[in-house]
Amino acid sequence: MSDLLQDVELDDGLKEQLSSRFNEALQAKLNEETTGLKNKVDELLAEKKKVQQEREEARMRAKQEAEDKAAKENDYKQLFESQKQEADTLRSTIEKMNADIRQQKVSTEAAKLAAQLTKDTQRAQLLQKEISHRLTLVDNELRVTDESGQLTVSSLDDLANAIRNAYPFLVDGSQASGGGAVKAQGGAEARKEVSRAAFDKMDQRQRSEFVKSGGKIFDE
Repeated sequence: MSDLLQDVELDDGLKEQLSSRFNEALQAKLNEETTGLKNKVDELLAEKKKVQQEREEARMRAKQEAEDKAAKENDYKQLFESQKQEADTLRSTIEKMNADIRQQKVSTEAAKLAAQLTKDTQRAQLLQKEISHRLTLVDNELRVTDESGQLTVSSLDDLANAIRNAYPFLVDGSQASGGGAVKAQGGAEARKEVSRAAFDKMDQRQRSEFVKSGGKIFDE
């Protein structure tokens, strides 16, 4: 602009005045554009900062939600495990009580049957143990088993006869006469005796119980 003014025949004072106004207008325009650019930059920076802040807040919320969820899941897990343990303990207690009840029923019936076979307390205890091995409870009903524990169709009377034949030396009034039979010596407290041949026919358990009951062996 200054060069253009120099080519025009104007008064120097007017030229200087026009040049000064031009420079002022140019500076004002530059200032305006600079201010607008600065404002735009500030606006972009503010927007960027807002976006970053929102992202950080979203990240913190997600983190907190994850921590809360994990805490709740852990609480649920602990509660479930605690309840499961209590349920298992209760179940075990009930199963033990049921087993005890079943065993008590078997023992009671075995004791009754043993008392029918002998009035001697010690021999009745031995018979009760053997009878118990041959009884079980199925659907709350007493059933007779064989010596291996398998269910049979035998009745309690059948079991009594089997016990009487297997352990004649423990049963009252079951002694027969004859060479291989059991015999009793006089007196209410007489001990049972069996012949050597009869004793040899017994299995190990029968022999042991015979000896424990005070039985004696005689030679024919």
